[in-house]
Amino acid sequence: MRFALGLLLFAALGLAGIPARAWDDFQIIEWQHRDAAQLATLKQLGVTAATVVANRDGTGTPVEQQIAPMLANGLRWYVENIATDYYSAYHRWLPPHPVNWRFLDAQQRYRANPDDESAVWRDPSLADPMWQRRIRDRLIATVRGQMRYRPLYYSLGDETGIADLSAFWDFDLSPGSLAGMRVWLRQTYGSLAALNAEWGTRFADWNDVHPATTREAMRRTDDNYSSWADFKAWMDVAFARALRMGTDAVHHAEPTALAAIEGVQVPGWGGYDYTLLVNAVDVLEVDDLPLAHSLNPHVTTLTTSFDAQPRGLHKLWRNLLAGSRGVILWDSDGTIVRPDAALGERGQAYAETFREIRGGIGHLLLNSEPHSDPIAILYSPASFRVQWMLEQKPKGDAWMNRDAEAELSGDAAREAMWAYASAVTHQGLQPMFVSPAMIEHGALRQRGIKLLILPHAIALSRAEAQQIRDFRGAVIADVQPGKFDEHGRRLDHPLLDAGTSRMVAPDQFRNAASEGCQPPLPVIASVAKQSRPDCFAALAAISPSIHVDAADVTVHIWRDGKAQIVGVQRDFAPDAPDEQVTLNWPGQRTILDLRTNRTLGRSDHLTARLDAVYPLLLSLTP
Repeated sequence: MRFALGLLLFAALGLAGIPARAWDDFQIIEWQHRDAAQLATLKQLGVTAATVVANRDGTGTPVEQQIAPMLANGLRWYVENIATDYYSAYHRWLPPHPVNWRFLDAQQRYRANPDDESAVWRDPSLADPMWQRRIRDRLIATVRGQMRYRPLYYSLGDETGIADLSAFWDFDLSPGSLAGMRVWLRQTYGSLAALNAEWGTRFADWNDVHPATTREAMRRTDDNYSSWADFKAWMDVAFARALRMGTDAVHHAEPTALAAIEGVQVPGWGGYDYTLLVNAVDVLEVDDLPLAHSLNPHVTTLTTSFDAQPRGLHKLWRNLLAGSRGVILWDSDGTIVRPDAALGERGQAYAETFREIRGGIGHLLLNSEPHSDPIAILYSPASFRVQWMLEQKPKGDAWMNRDAEAELSGDAAREAMWAYASAVTHQGLQPMFVSPAMIEHGALRQRGIKLLILPHAIALSRAEAQQIRDFRGAVIADVQPGKFDEHGRRLDHPLLDAGTSRMVAPDQFRNAASEGCQPPLPVIASVAKQSRPDCFAALAAISPSIHVDAADVTVHIWRDGKAQIVGVQRDFAPDAPDEQVTLNWPGQRTILDLRTNRTLGRSDHLTARLDAVYPLLLSLTP
């Protein structure tokens, strides 16, 4: 088989034979510093790489000293936190302070005097040319010093953000940032008259343009948040440009090197507009894998594992099925490998999973083509911004006390997007996410989409709305779409009329699946302007490639030559008993269980038992 041949070829390659970009197997990376004996134990466990912390100012552990135990064991590494002082200035460990002490200080200053805009001048500003040169020079020097070892990647920063992670804040109103914003606004609007018409302002000169702060926007009574929302959009652009500057510096020093950020936060604010983020770096350590891969299929994604309890192992497998190319192990208490280099309890718990993934499964999945169904879910940062304002405005200045943790939950637009994605995948289907720009440029037609889902899409552009009106498939939403334009100004009339979409809440998807509707999606969707109420006729072509008779599982499908690879995993439930499921597919296939390497015969279906943690992984060949 091509799979087996690929494994033999990969096993035959030594470290010196692997190009920097040949990331074709799952990487298992130890984060904490370990000595040579401990790394030898970790290598036997399946660990492939470790971490080197960049020595930015000459006061840390010399890099040559850090890499010695990795070289002794034939392990690779990545270089960590090269420019945290620039990209993570307000979430950075500087004992004895709390990690976000600078952000807390800025909050206190702003609460004390909201009229003092210097409290929301980011330090350093992403627009500061001196800092840009400093960071570029540092990155080039770091890469040139390490390139002969070909690290896995170079991390620009860990837990980056405009402020503290994805905390909502009015950074950066410094003069340099506003100057950059004015240039960007000029490119966006074309004329000062157009900007004034949108914002409801009377600026006489571009140099006078100043956005509304959050406090000022909350005091408006006309629901025109465009000035404020444009500033939040600009900061996402500025952050992505700063990351791209760092990535370009890494590539300048070594064209095949990879630039990364870690600790990537949930889609939201503070720089976390994924439409920009996924194209700013090469590698992301992130949780929202499907969104990142939909917006940029070429971005390399990693996740972090904090424990090897059943829930932690379930998540590790779930992330692999969702496209993760590696895992970083956080082992602050030394339970993976003990100080005496003996394998710890947590390391023993990982052993079976690491053996299977590194034994061929990871290589196979990473080098197979993932399947997607003709279902698109809109990811709308503009709707996220407006929804945040609508939710927080009634609370007044309470937003000034919110921290990054508070922003991880809430925002109906983000929650609806995730809920729709979960509902669709639990019907055995693989949706894709689309951005507003993708819709504007014809992605619905080009990708053959048959069902478009608009999760709480309260803010749309006119170009988006026109593409949706022209769309010949089905459109569903949970609220009236397009009540605001893409800048955050409420419109007199929504951009989409009531007949363009059908209101279907995410939980109705799950209900349709549990009630046994076949095929499930057509039961609850309807096509705009279609005279017949027969919803089956609308989407009869959308049915799962692999049907599973259970509502608590997700299905992932890949193509490897003539083989179809199928992964089925249950939702995690502690102490859940095994569940018997039956898989059906069209036509007779030869069935190979990839985890046990056993042939299970030839059929058009399979009945198997799923436990609470491990997935069923099959290869189906004609």
